[in-house]
Amino acid sequence: MHLGDALQKLTDYFERHGIDNPRTDAECLMAFTLRCKRLDLFLDLQRLLTDDQLNQLRYYSGRRAKREPLQYILGTVNFFGYSLQVDARVLIPRPETEELLYQLRQYFKDNNRLPQRILDCGTGSGALAIVLAAFFPHAQVVALDRSQPALEVARKNVQANGVQDRVALIASNWFENVEGSFDCIVANPPYLSEADWDCAQPEVKQFEPRQALVASDNGLSDLKQIIQGGYDHLNSDGVMVMETGLDQHHALEACARSCGYKKMQSTLDLSHRQRYFWLWTNA
Repeated sequence: MHLGDALQKLTDYFERHGIDNPRTDAECLMAFTLRCKRLDLFLDLQRLLTDDQLNQLRYYSGRRAKREPLQYILGTVNFFGYSLQVDARVLIPRPETEELLYQLRQYFKDNNRLPQRILDCGTGSGALAIVLAAFFPHAQVVALDRSQPALEVARKNVQANGVQDRVALIASNWFENVEGSFDCIVANPPYLSEADWDCAQPEVKQFEPRQALVASDNGLSDLKQIIQGGYDHLNSDGVMVMETGLDQHHALEACARSCGYKKMQSTLDLSHRQRYFWLWTNA
């Protein structure tokens, strides 16, 4: 079969199975199978695929048709220009989290400051910690997770991206094993409610780690724990920022006030939804 014909058949196959971006996924899996760039596919559409290549393609496409996330099949994801290993032990980093990093970098630029100590709560694949270490080359980053399997993935990614000297990984249930204070605390904790989980796509419900996504108290329990525990670990001129679910900020503001935070602010994601919650202990 020619490459171009195989691409079209694969696209049609994914459409029948309800895949959101059938053509894109078909191209990605074809490029992965042929060990080439997606752009290179269109330079050789008349190429004949071997039986081995077709068998590999059937295997990968069968997994995708069962709604396994493309990133898990490929084994990697590009996050802020960094290649990260991902599998079912960790959440797949989202564009919303990239936007959080853009906003955080701009915050420190606008305030003409460079953080020296950064805490990443719930590091998962290590995505936030790795990019923050790159943003702020003189900072020491502490990245925690309560999941040992997730920390194993994070450790590989930290080493692969060459920041192992400045990113310390620790096993901790939020602040349980955290020492000292920080100029910046960043968190992307579980914030989906049970109702959100029930409505999630099969790629999420069937394959991504539930414990990294769902929290009790209508999705608020982990967010509140971080707000409460972070107060004593945030420097007087430090900032905490969290990625949250929608319609949660009113409850988080009440929690923050009860803990003694003096200033809170909400910012929007790229879809203009209230997604990021910022806290300061001083006004």
